[in-house]
Amino acid sequence: MKMKKAFAAILAGTMCAGMLVGCGASQATQSDSETDRAVKVSDYDGEITLVIATKDEFLGTLDNAVKAAAEINNVELHSVDCGTDQDKQNDAVRAAAENGVDALIVNLADDSRAQDVIDAAGDLPIVFVNRCPKDTSLLNDTHVYVGSDESTSGVMQGELLADALKKDGQTEAHYFMLKGTEGLLHTTARSEDVIATLQKSGITAEEAIPAVGCDFSRSVAMEKVNALLANGADFSKVDTIISNNDDMALGAIEALKQAGVDTSKMKIVGIDGTQIGLQAILDGDMTATVFQSASGQAAASLQAAINLASKEKVNTGISYKLEDHTIWVPFEKVTEDNVGDYY
Repeated sequence: MKMKKAFAAILAGTMCAGMLVGCGASQATQSDSETDRAVKVSDYDGEITLVIATKDEFLGTLDNAVKAAAEINNVELHSVDCGTDQDKQNDAVRAAAENGVDALIVNLADDSRAQDVIDAAGDLPIVFVNRCPKDTSLLNDTHVYVGSDESTSGVMQGELLADALKKDGQTEAHYFMLKGTEGLLHTTARSEDVIATLQKSGITAEEAIPAVGCDFSRSVAMEKVNALLANGADFSKVDTIISNNDDMALGAIEALKQAGVDTSKMKIVGIDGTQIGLQAILDGDMTATVFQSASGQAAASLQAAINLASKEKVNTGISYKLEDHTIWVPFEKVTEDNVGDYY
């Protein structure tokens, strides 16, 4: 695995230390152990609370990676799962502030309600991770964001799909789309940018079956596809499945296979590069995915929180790009040709 060699240099104290970035190395993969992904980056020994929206396949990996990095760094970390409920998240943030932690890492349940989190936190610094506040004007010297550029993920997904279609001599895509949670910025960006990129690449994209929202959930995707099948949806018209994440794509595949629908000729693309998504590419069930580094986001968000709590510059020890109070962790394309580098 390509990142294993990089860790030797990181542990030796290079500028890549702790953030798993820079120096020309690719991002750490989600198949590395949590201990391998975590590198000591600071002598800080304070207390930080992570409040996460939920623990789906990707966010569960993110949660574990933050915990592992905190353990390596001797940081006392409290992790709270608010079950996608923004009001519960606000309560958890308020409780953390009252308990005297030094900083917060928050994965927003509702990206339109970041101000509620800021109000609940009082004077505490906040690192928003993975889900950016919809109102980016809320970001400043003490409220920062660590994540990946969602428009990039949709563009990359579109490019991967266009390449796969053209390789088979296709200039049209008759697609079915599985969307994440409606209203979230990354649902909108991923859904719109993939279609725009297909069209820009010379692929005529036609919706064969109306898109369904599945809250980034594999089980919900299965339920929605089963309901479509029960209501007579003709998946023989579909040659392409576009999913806002790997989990929903896999839920759709499972439901279709159980119903006797042949998915072997379909182009199926996801986003996140989760373990099960990568395995699906190896198995030939998915065509491609866009890798989102949970370990990179975890390490960068923890270090940013340490920096804010210590009154340091937010990007101290972080070699990811800092722009407008945002630390960007790049997406990466994954196909059958390079999946072995990530799995």
